Amino acid sequence: MNPSNTPRHIYLTGLTGCGKTTIAPLLADLLGWAWLDLDSIIEAQTGKTIPALFAQDESTFRAAETAALRVVAERVDPTVIATGGGVVLAEVNRELMMATGIVVALEVAPEVAAARVTAQPIDRPLVRGDALTRIRDLHKARSPLYAQARVRVATDDASPDVVARRVLAAIVARGLLPHSDAPGQSIAVATPSQSYAITIAWGALGKLADELEDAHLPLRLTVITDSTIAPLYLEGVCTGLAEAGYEVGTSIIPTGETQKTLATVEAVYDELITRRAERGAAIIALGGGVVGDLAGFTAATYLRGVPLIQVPTTLLAQVDAAIGGKTGVNHPRAKNMIGAFYQPLRVVIDPAVLLTLSDRLFREGLGEVAKYGAILDAELFTLLEDRAVDLLRRDPTLLSEVIGRCARIKARIVSEDEREGGERILLNYGHTIGHALEALTGYSTLLHGEAVWLGMAVEAQAARALGLVDDEFLNRQSALARALGAPTSIPAGLTPTAILAATRLDKKSQGGQVRWVLPTALGHATTRMVSDDIALAAIADIVSLGA
Repeated sequence: MNPSNTPRHIYLTGLTGCGKTTIAPLLADLLGWAWLDLDSIIEAQTGKTIPALFAQDESTFRAAETAALRVVAERVDPTVIATGGGVVLAEVNRELMMATGIVVALEVAPEVAAARVTAQPIDRPLVRGDALTRIRDLHKARSPLYAQARVRVATDDASPDVVARRVLAAIVARGLLPHSDAPGQSIAVATPSQSYAITIAWGALGKLADELEDAHLPLRLTVITDSTIAPLYLEGVCTGLAEAGYEVGTSIIPTGETQKTLATVEAVYDELITRRAERGAAIIALGGGVVGDLAGFTAATYLRGVPLIQVPTTLLAQVDAAIGGKTGVNHPRAKNMIGAFYQPLRVVIDPAVLLTLSDRLFREGLGEVAKYGAILDAELFTLLEDRAVDLLRRDPTLLSEVIGRCARIKARIVSEDEREGGERILLNYGHTIGHALEALTGYSTLLHGEAVWLGMAVEAQAARALGLVDDEFLNRQSALARALGAPTSIPAGLTPTAILAATRLDKKSQGGQVRWVLPTALGHATTRMVSDDIALAAIADIVSLGA
């Protein structure tokens, strides 16, 4: 059936009322796959409805079910398949699904399933009459068979969209998702304080324990993540580490930039001390830029420094925040004012986790990607222009290529300039204005990457005013921002004067003046002090777009 032994399909199994037919198209959409409803295939092959087949006798239906399953299992294209609740009854069916795909059990309490079933105008032969009693009987008889599934996901407490993301995350966390043709990449970072590798590989999250083995860490670890990532990936990651012999503690912080504070760090310290986490016991940062920055700062300061592993789960973190050792927290008046340079022991990047990101979070990360192209890699910028549609649909091979290009740029620059005394400052293109916008909006209106997009727009305007770039540069950058769904106007209520004043608190300021990173041509940039007149005019141009 499947000579390569690579799982080709995803089979959704579970009790009637668990949501298989609802979840299947949502999951397929996240993956960019096709989906099928097995009952529909049965009806097409037999020319009879499911109730009509059951009316003959159940064995007739079960034979037709197996025949239909054999047909869909032979499909070449990866497919999400919503099966019937009783497909697991036949051993031949279970073996066929396990041989050709990943079997996922959607778990539901009988009471919840009964409520869903009775609310739908669908004739389900096995639950006619007293639906709850019948479903309880089915649950008792079939639960041991559903439990054989490779992945099990609860459906009682979440919307179908959330359940679909949970299913995908559980598969990714176990390294089971059939991957793209993109080869794995290993990128070296060599700084005076620490040399380490960046691994970029589809399925790397499921092999995290293998990555840690080379680091020769103690068997006690703490995974720091946030309340968004925890329900998706934490269980799978911890299970994989525990199976490899690690004793894993966890610390879950609230989601959001507003939580990147000393108060949150102190709460994490409390948990580490309560667990008696010792020197040498690593901290794993599992999450986006906020988690990576905060967990990194915690690792840098707890017991004067413990090993740090960065496992970024957002595009922004994978291409930028997790690489290079910048860690820290925000001050209410300015972003990242409290922090330390602290390099990780390893950065493990699995592009597959990006499939579960919301569109907004994914597009946010594209701001940092576009930054690299605009000031350091003209070929990357052109690639983004040419493949914007493919990038937005998260083409796996393209994702891996883009992440790899950005990571290589960052690794080279960090290796040569660990503490931002030279070229590394160019990576702040868009950030002088971006950080000001984040602070002025209380870190709650704009995501970091969105603020960077707007900062790039302002700083490009300033560069044109100084004669460093021409209209073509501005037009191409603006067109790319629109193509990738970036924000194009500054939030209402912010004045040019207030924004400029906020830049004075930038970490790069000297003598009250800020060195702006300004493009000089596509793929090239420099730093300049910018007069207030030019700065205010550049900010006003972007502010006016939102008026």
